Amino acid sequence: MIVLTVLLLLSFSLTSEALVAYDCAGHSLNITTLSLTGIGECEVPRSDLKSENQFIQLLQLTEYKNTRVIQCKVKVDRTIYYCGMYSHTSVVQGGQREYLMEITSELCNQLHRTGQIQFSANDIITGLRINTTSTRSLTLAGTITLDGRCTGAQYSDPFGTWNNVVVQASVTITLRSFYAPIKLGTSHLILPSGRHCLVTEESCEDAEGEATFWTATVEDNCHFDRYDVLYEGMANKVSPPDSTSGPTMFSLTSQDTTFALTTTSTLPLCGYFLLKTEHPKLFILATSKENTFKSKSKIEVNNLDLLTYVNSKFVYVERHIKTQLTELYANIINQRCALEQQVLRNALALANIQPDELALAIMKQPGYMAVPAGEVVHLVKCVPVECTIRHTQFCYNELPVTVRNTSYFMKPKNRILVRTATPKECNELLPTMYQLHGNWYKMNPKPMESLPPPDIQPLTTPTWHYKNPANLATSGIYTQQQIDELRDHILFPIEKPATLNIIARGAMGGVIPQGVVQLDNLLDEAALQRITESTAKRMWNFFTAFGSISAGCMGVYLICRIIKLILDTLINGYALHAVYGWSLHLLGAMWNSLAQLLLFKGKTPAQPQHECIQLTDGNTHRSDTSPTSILNTITPQNSPQPTRRYLYPSLNGDLGMAEVPLKRGEV
Repeated sequence: MIVLTVLLLLSFSLTSEALVAYDCAGHSLNITTLSLTGIGECEVPRSDLKSENQFIQLLQLTEYKNTRVIQCKVKVDRTIYYCGMYSHTSVVQGGQREYLMEITSELCNQLHRTGQIQFSANDIITGLRINTTSTRSLTLAGTITLDGRCTGAQYSDPFGTWNNVVVQASVTITLRSFYAPIKLGTSHLILPSGRHCLVTEESCEDAEGEATFWTATVEDNCHFDRYDVLYEGMANKVSPPDSTSGPTMFSLTSQDTTFALTTTSTLPLCGYFLLKTEHPKLFILATSKENTFKSKSKIEVNNLDLLTYVNSKFVYVERHIKTQLTELYANIINQRCALEQQVLRNALALANIQPDELALAIMKQPGYMAVPAGEVVHLVKCVPVECTIRHTQFCYNELPVTVRNTSYFMKPKNRILVRTATPKECNELLPTMYQLHGNWYKMNPKPMESLPPPDIQPLTTPTWHYKNPANLATSGIYTQQQIDELRDHILFPIEKPATLNIIARGAMGGVIPQGVVQLDNLLDEAALQRITESTAKRMWNFFTAFGSISAGCMGVYLICRIIKLILDTLINGYALHAVYGWSLHLLGAMWNSLAQLLLFKGKTPAQPQHECIQLTDGNTHRSDTSPTSILNTITPQNSPQPTRRYLYPSLNGDLGMAEVPLKRGEV
């Protein structure tokens, strides 16, 4: 009962909404004839732009130009004393005065060129160095001795005249040389103190009294100095086939430089034609390597514009995205057209076998019927009619419908009405399914709603790949080194107090954090070379002095050894002469050991003589051989005396081995 109710409700829902089929048996039909011999080409929008490599110069309109500036400041602090009788001194009115000496351009250039200044015939200050401050003491008038005596003289300066006075002064001289920027728009020179001076005046006074001088260059009418070369080399030029139909774009993508600029108009300049771009400060000159507008040189930090750098990157990103999207669109159209051509080729191959598939492939919607006729095919547009599902007891490959109370069958896919159908067995596992009003139904043979089957997915191979703008974060119209210089220029006023504090702390014995201050930047290559040469010179002087002292000591020692050798030779020679006479044995006098050996062998010691002592009594001839008798009969005169032997002979003339009798008690 429940199943029957569900079927009734399902049938009611299907019949409540009209089902559209197509009747091709009517009289009002629309027929189109197409050829079967070929397929048309894809009409893909093509870009006819010309792309070529062009040598260019990317120019930037500069706002500042640097020029060399010299400054001189001579501050005189003088004191005037009156020198009276017996060298008595006293103060005078207006004697203490501190003022700045008037400096002319010639005098300042002389100070920088020679490093000396002359106050009078005898007062000359020398040894002045650029970018330093020197203080010297002078006697401008009169004389003063070490014992306090003075001699007065007349002295005059812009503040008065004095007689019989002695004038002493402390002179502080400051010399500076640097490059200052000139703002080209207003022709003003900007000093480090913030003072603005007119360039054409060529001199002005700084905030602290320094006399400032420079040389104004003559500007040419072409204003070549108002342009900086940001890039010089080959770039990609993209232009339309007709140069008057659209703008030209120059682009470059490299490790250091990246830009994409479109030209807007032309600016003639002294025989050159500069191409204006979207950015008002950037120009492009399309030229050759031998005919450049200006030589590429170092760009001053003041001319680096951060907004220009960022805006050029935005323009490059916009051009890059536009190019990538255009390529993506063209690639999609090509892929789609190629797919359609393949589908149509397959359909044409089956035109005579399955004309319905050909009509569906060509028109891409139901309601068309194809009729092949030779090398053409006639496409018939059928008339749409409303129909309802008809319930049957058997299963068919076509859908049973009713049109105007007449039984028909609706073919799958093209929805064309036919009177006959292909019967099939009803199977729950392999049912006949139709998509009606957006839902899928099984026909077994009653309609029953089912889950939608999955679609067949095409196997596509992508041919378009996004091109990543390499080095966009680090490259632009400025190089990374120029960006670092601009960053240091901006952050220097902020980091200066902290850096000075760290250096002062280290000078007073504090700890300098590692990696904060690079002390090697304070010494240039010339300073390091001077330090190395000075250290090597001091070490060489030390070794030279040590070598001189060592050589002197060795000389004294050698002289003593020579004297000792001479004396030893004389003594040994005398001793050998006394033993051997004038012979070759005298050559051994130069060696002590050999001389001693020759003297030792030259004299053999005498053998001791054994005397027989008769121990007899004066009254008897009997010999008493007892020990006591023998000791009693021994007299000192008859006993042998011990002797002391000497190696060398006596100088008194005894050339033999001298035997000296020992006294009693000697050993």
